[in-house]
Amino acid sequence: MNETIEMMCTRHAIRRFQTRQIDEAALEQILRAGLYAPSAGNNQYSRIVVCQDREINDRLGRINRWMMFKGKDPQAVAHAVSAEQPSIQDDFTLMSGYYNAPTVLTIFTKNHKYAREDAAMIAENILLAAHFLGLSACYVGRTDEVFATEYGHEMRKKWGVPDDMAAVCNVLLGYRDGPEPHGKPRREGRILRV
Repeated sequence: MNETIEMMCTRHAIRRFQTRQIDEAALEQILRAGLYAPSAGNNQYSRIVVCQDREINDRLGRINRWMMFKGKDPQAVAHAVSAEQPSIQDDFTLMSGYYNAPTVLTIFTKNHKYAREDAAMIAENILLAAHFLGLSACYVGRTDEVFATEYGHEMRKKWGVPDDMAAVCNVLLGYRDGPEPHGKPRREGRILRV
């Protein structure tokens, strides 16, 4: 198998991070890869906000976790995700949906028909670039709900994000702590040849 494709097939979501910050040179390469993702009509509307402030990331991560359960009993609504790299749905003692990652990227894009697609392509480039460089990463949703809160609005304003941009997703970056997740088998019947 092609080496690049093999690397793509071995990327896993990591939710346990070491406290040390990621290397600046690696971050620059990862962000560059994100900027080179395709966008609808080559609009390049998106913005990537890099936050390495632990206090802000912790507060936003706690809001993100709350948005997952919205006051409901986690045991009643959660489902198993990963034994090796537990999510907030596996380990109810985890209080941050950002899993204490030292670097949290928030992808904003102009609120248009293809906003989610544009942001997802940026996120995928970032996830793969991080893996290729030996870093760990995790895609996190619920971002629009987090940034619809009072604190989310406050951060958007502080960061200079224009009002016409939607918060679409987060990508967490850092160095893995704990075991590497095992590859999960792919379900059959997902490719239809016609």
